[in-house]
Amino acid sequence: MKIKNLIKAIGILCAMVMVLPTFAQQGLPQQQMQVSDDFTDEEYEEFVNVNVTLLPLQEESQMKMIRAIEGAGLKVERFQELAQAQQAGKLREVSGDENEIAKFNEAGQQVIEAQQEMNTKVVEAISSSELSEEKFQEMYMAYNQSEKVKSKVDEMIAKKIDN
Repeated sequence: MKIKNLIKAIGILCAMVMVLPTFAQQGLPQQQMQVSDDFTDEEYEEFVNVNVTLLPLQEESQMKMIRAIEGAGLKVERFQELAQAQQAGKLREVSGDENEIAKFNEAGQQVIEAQQEMNTKVVEAISSSELSEEKFQEMYMAYNQSEKVKSKVDEMIAKKIDN
């Protein structure tokens, strides 16, 4: 059970990738940041709190996306195949079925809306925390690049979820 919860918690950190483009649009520097792994205990605690708060929101968002895809008459795996093909500019090669492409487009619109809604909630959660958006971004990048930060955050999230 602990491992399952830890995997879910780590999933929210991976979902934060959606937030970084939002920050960039808001004018935060896009240059390669030097990654620091020197954060205070309070910063770690706040970073973990934000991510734990977002966990149920992420799960809800994922379910919305799944319902949208299935509601359009597609399987999630097929939607992913079509999305990858679209990104590669090969949608028509992967599916010549106009009906399937219409279903994909319908589901895609709803998925985008769910992602935008989730992005808004993520930004709100970060804004209402004690961390600045810049500090959150710095910690997020450190989580992805520093084993020290990743280990500490994962451990803290696991403890919070188990309590």
